[in-house]
Amino acid sequence: MLDVGSTETETKKVTPMNELYVTFPKSLEITLNKSESETASTIKEIAALHLYKNGTISLGNAGEILGLSKQEIMHLLSIRRIPINYTTDDLNSDLETLDRVLG
Repeated sequence: MLDVGSTETETKKVTPMNELYVTFPKSLEITLNKSESETASTIKEIAALHLYKNGTISLGNAGEILGLSKQEIMHLLSIRRIPINYTTDDLNSDLETLDRVLG
């Protein structure tokens, strides 16, 4: 949805995060040709994008999980060819915001 920012300096809310430990065989690192931490990051990305694609979490939540800005998560979705979930309700809300802002 369209985000009309404030002219005042806004502080970003930090959401507390939980930790999740995932075990995977060493062969996965070899298959992916990645280090242990890179493999863990890949698994985290796959999970976040899967949850977003299925409509379980929002675009903002997916970005927050991955530590990405709205622009960065939208770029990642584009690279991964995952469509952005944008409904007619979102469009109507954005049009109402534009009408209000532009008068």
